[in-house]
Amino acid sequence: MLKVVLGLNLSNVLVVVTRYFGGVLLGTGGLVKAYTEATQKAIEQTVLKTQTRGYEVSVLAEYGELEKIKYYLNKKNLNISKINYLDNIEIIVEIPEEELEIFTNINNNTSFKIIKYNILKEKFIDI
Repeated sequence: MLKVVLGLNLSNVLVVVTRYFGGVLLGTGGLVKAYTEATQKAIEQTVLKTQTRGYEVSVLAEYGELEKIKYYLNKKNLNISKINYLDNIEIIVEIPEEELEIFTNINNNTSFKIIKYNILKEKFIDI
């Protein structure tokens, strides 16, 4: 079972096979074959997700900047998980670890301005 998972280069996987019959009729080779096939079939029927380390970030901006920010984030394929309409706009964005530096100089490199950003939490995000 482990060889199948490692052979497909998967991580963060749990595979469980329940064996109802406790006899020895299959033999060692038969058991290996049965467990391998069960693992392969289970993985074939699974929707696999690719994830990477990242952050959930709060971006604060004025209302007039919202559409420009949404366009920019969409162009970068960054997921907006929530928008809070307060005195200013707060946009909650999921950002891969390697993209976090875009916020350090964002006001110098883009056509929009943000007031500030805060890292809310570290998390795995879908890519």
